[in-house]
Amino acid sequence: MLKETDEYKKAQKEEWESRQRQLHLQAEEAQRQRKRRKLANTRQLEMERRQKERVEEVRETQKKEEESMNMKEKVRAEITKTLKVLELGCFNMAALLRGLGIPVKGGISPPPQEVHAAYKRAVLKFHPDRASGGDIKQQVEAEETFKLIARMKDKFLS
Repeated sequence: MLKETDEYKKAQKEEWESRQRQLHLQAEEAQRQRKRRKLANTRQLEMERRQKERVEEVRETQKKEEESMNMKEKVRAEITKTLKVLELGCFNMAALLRGLGIPVKGGISPPPQEVHAAYKRAVLKFHPDRASGGDIKQQVEAEETFKLIARMKDKFLS
């Protein structure tokens, strides 16, 4: 009889609605937590994927740099050999500059100012920074020729 009164039915209905609201809130919270976890997992996977890509890029870059260095050393050996022959055949700075394709005015024994002017043209032509846009062979050739010119200047013009 107590279970059939209006107050009891009303209290029972309110309790039922309260429980339903609680269940609904809990379900919503669970849904939000699932979304957060899924988003966190997605972010984690994306971060790992980017890290793997970056590691792969670094490896490829290192491999290319190593290949480039090997190629430079090979080319450097060839160019050094050629320049050594030129160096041994030169008895003065003018002969060296002519051997490098730099014209020196003044005949067989040019005046020092002509040699100096030709030296400046050679330094400009063979400066390594000017060849930095070229291929590996041009870069190495410019570097080695520049070194040779500097050595010969010290040897002949000192």
